[in-house]
Amino acid sequence: MSELPDRPDLDQLRRQARELLRAATYGEPRAVTRLRAVSEHVTLSAAQLAVAREYGCRSWPALKAEVERRRRLSESAASPPFPGGDERGALDERWSFGGAAAIETSAGVLFPEALVAGAGHATLYGSLVSSGNGQPAAMPRRLPAPTMLFSRKARLARSRRRQADAATGIMRVLTRSDEVTVVDDRGSGYAFRGGRMSGKVGRSGEPAGHRSVQLGLDPVPARGVGWLELRSQDGAATRLLPSARPAVRVGQLTPVAMSPAERELSDQALSLIALYLGDDAGTREDILGQRCSAALAGAAEIRRSGELDPASELPDQLTQLCAVLTGQRPADGLPAGWSVMLGAARRADGPRHHLDPGTALPPIDGVAVQVDSLISMPGHWRLYLRAMPGWRDSGGDGRRRDLVSVHAEDDLGGRYLSNFGGSGAWPRGREELGLRFLPRLDPLARALKLTFRGASEELAVDLGLGSAARSQRE
Repeated sequence: MSELPDRPDLDQLRRQARELLRAATYGEPRAVTRLRAVSEHVTLSAAQLAVAREYGCRSWPALKAEVERRRRLSESAASPPFPGGDERGALDERWSFGGAAAIETSAGVLFPEALVAGAGHATLYGSLVSSGNGQPAAMPRRLPAPTMLFSRKARLARSRRRQADAATGIMRVLTRSDEVTVVDDRGSGYAFRGGRMSGKVGRSGEPAGHRSVQLGLDPVPARGVGWLELRSQDGAATRLLPSARPAVRVGQLTPVAMSPAERELSDQALSLIALYLGDDAGTREDILGQRCSAALAGAAEIRRSGELDPASELPDQLTQLCAVLTGQRPADGLPAGWSVMLGAARRADGPRHHLDPGTALPPIDGVAVQVDSLISMPGHWRLYLRAMPGWRDSGGDGRRRDLVSVHAEDDLGGRYLSNFGGSGAWPRGREELGLRFLPRLDPLARALKLTFRGASEELAVDLGLGSAARSQRE
């Protein structure tokens, strides 16, 4: 059996698999013997499986996970201490405010979701629906040169400029000193300073639908502030209230329960459900069929590779799910968790929870996570986290991937899917981010189990949705 180096190179392992396949195709006896040891098929997946087995891994996905784990551990050991402390993971305390209603501004209707504060900075997270006349009328538009009217690249550049102009104009409006004033229960005043915006724009550059906004608040509200009131120019006001501290119990790190092949199929199914739950109906209908075809082809390949337990029901469940999502059959017979999520699609009766778990988790495959805040809105809910050395990384193909995923289930059996909701500026070696969960939180749920899953290990965090209590660890 071959030994993996301390810092293995996934691209090199891919080359080994391709070279093995090429040699077996040409009839080289040793290559044929290596391939026949794992499969009767002379395919790339069989060659990858052979390479994985020779390195002591059950499957190619398991080998990739081991390579990623070793790489992160190596980088973690070589990284310098974090700014602000001599020990890795020493983070400042965070606190949040939530529960505010929408407020009208000159730029549109602002929905404040949460204000998360810490040492040195505070950020208001929310969404904005543009007013009927779009962004400020005085904002200039840039017109293309006539010779470039039909250039796709020019159209894309113009679209990006319009989007940037729209965001800049709206941020200028929202951060004007007379647009939205902020005061607390002690009579202290605050001001919005700078911000970010993301979301879609229409063909002429006008904002389309809800757009996410982040606004810095200066100075930072103290931990003991009783409320923060946002007041608009017309005298309307709404209040952000301090978040409660819920009961939290952090479990022990355990190996990931599913095999890599089962996990790959499960992730495929959940990504299809997430697409169905998404906000963009037009995009959803256009690509669900394509995604289902690709998922079913991948499931068939996994079955042929021999990596999946023959008794697994996941391939058949994936086939049933695709039939449901494409309107070919009702949702009867799907796993209960999947059915509940589909049944709750686009409901907007979620409770208005705003909680501060404030809990540090042990490193999961080299990634340490701090769970700062949970904010529940009528149509979705979010987790605000910090990750060290980071939440996302570029794989061998350059695509950004989550190093840790979060799976949520409530005490009534309901399940929830998360997607990356963006991250803010962070010091080297740590990342601040938000995860958006769908469907909306069940109004009757009283507890959540959050499973943080890395490449090879996971842990569960039990979170109460009722009265505040001290965090405890098993």
